[in-house]
Amino acid sequence: MVASATVVTAGAAGRRSWRLYPRLRLMLGTAMVLTALLWIAVTVPLLEARTTIAFTRDRAIPSYLGALTAHAALSDADRSAWLSFRSGEAQLIGPGQRYQDDITTAGQNLEHLAELDTAGPEGRQLLRAVNGQLVTYQGLVEQADASYREGDRPLGFAYLTYATTSLHNPGGLLSRVDQIGELDHRAVLSGQNSVWVRPGVLLLPAIVAVLLLGFLVLVQVYVALGFRRTINLPLVAACVLLTGLTAGAFGAMIHSGQAFQTAESRALPALTGIWQAQIGGADAGTTALRAGRTAGSSGGLDVAATEPAQQRLDSGLAAAANTGGLVVVLPLLVLGVAGLAALGLQLRLHEFRG
Repeated sequence: MVASATVVTAGAAGRRSWRLYPRLRLMLGTAMVLTALLWIAVTVPLLEARTTIAFTRDRAIPSYLGALTAHAALSDADRSAWLSFRSGEAQLIGPGQRYQDDITTAGQNLEHLAELDTAGPEGRQLLRAVNGQLVTYQGLVEQADASYREGDRPLGFAYLTYATTSLHNPGGLLSRVDQIGELDHRAVLSGQNSVWVRPGVLLLPAIVAVLLLGFLVLVQVYVALGFRRTINLPLVAACVLLTGLTAGAFGAMIHSGQAFQTAESRALPALTGIWQAQIGGADAGTTALRAGRTAGSSGGLDVAATEPAQQRLDSGLAAAANTGGLVVVLPLLVLGVAGLAALGLQLRLHEFRG
């Protein structure tokens, strides 16, 4: 009787053990699927955020600042020309070296705008118009210079007035440059408002990570009860690695998004404010000189004054782009989680095969 009872008990235990086998295989497959989903859920927003930040840093912001710099250089060129004519220096040096330098700076920035091509077809059309108007403006200044040197000062000032009018009037050269800048600014705002650089984009990856972690804990408990073992070390290691992976990845992505938002909402406006102030100073000087009033030679374009703000902006954007090699490390860590989870379950499956 005792022997029969022992045989029955052993048979029942064997049947219960073999019922665990398909469940373990199902758990293994589910763990692999959840791990793959986690990798996709984290990698997609990570890559999209990197793309958004790279476009904004390398194209949108340089284009926007290039348009501002071109405007500031042209405004200062006009002021410099008027200063030379009013002081009488134009008789010897024409509109002056500063005028030439400003025109060169404006031309270089317009060329850079064409290379970046951030504003698209509309921007290209505006840029062609700007280049034509710039040639017209320079031609009028040259005619003013020629007339002034020939002794016909009233005609020289008349040509210079035409040049300034072509620069500042609605639909004029500066207006077209500002339109290009507005298109580029929209591209900057598009990056700033992108969903990929917002914390909310991490909601889906967080849900998947919690599901995977909860599932691994559940598997650990199930295996412990089914096999009379308290701890499955590979599964515990998988849980620990998953927790560290999630915390590290989310921390890096949140830090990147915050650095990007700070650069765009604080550092960029601070820099553009300096350029706008220089534009305002140059325009005020031109207005005073046209009216026959004096205007100092200081003010206007000063690239060196923008360098500290430019460095802060560059530093912020560099911090936003730096995710600590997460793109390379992430797949390896995810594979580590999958491998440890698979090892933990395979050890139990091997017990059946053995």
